[in-house]
Amino acid sequence: MSWDIYIQDLPDVASISDVPDEFKPQPIGKREDLLRAIKEAIPFADQQDNDWFFAKRDGIDISIQLHMENATEVRYMVVHVHGGDQSAACVGGLLRHLGLRAHDTGTGELFDGFSLDEGL
Repeated sequence: MSWDIYIQDLPDVASISDVPDEFKPQPIGKREDLLRAIKEAIPFADQQDNDWFFAKRDGIDISIQLHMENATEVRYMVVHVHGGDQSAACVGGLLRHLGLRAHDTGTGELFDGFSLDEGL
């Protein structure tokens, strides 16, 4: 089963339904800083082009796409989970490393990864 996880600027709320209607997400960081941080968190991730990473090994099968605000800043990232029983834990480790939260389209709720095992 595949699904997407949107890593973005989210307020400190308990549920996605608690995000205020007037909330305007900000960019999550500079492209170069995020590229480096992804490689730190997932060393086996293979960068393709300027905006894609692919991470695949036993139990992990994800791709990460950067969506740009402008030439240097990333508005948000989408993790495409293609399968693998450790993929969610891998994404959780990435989120902890970045200090960000995410919206899980599989559940419709927040995905912050803080309750997951390391997985890496």
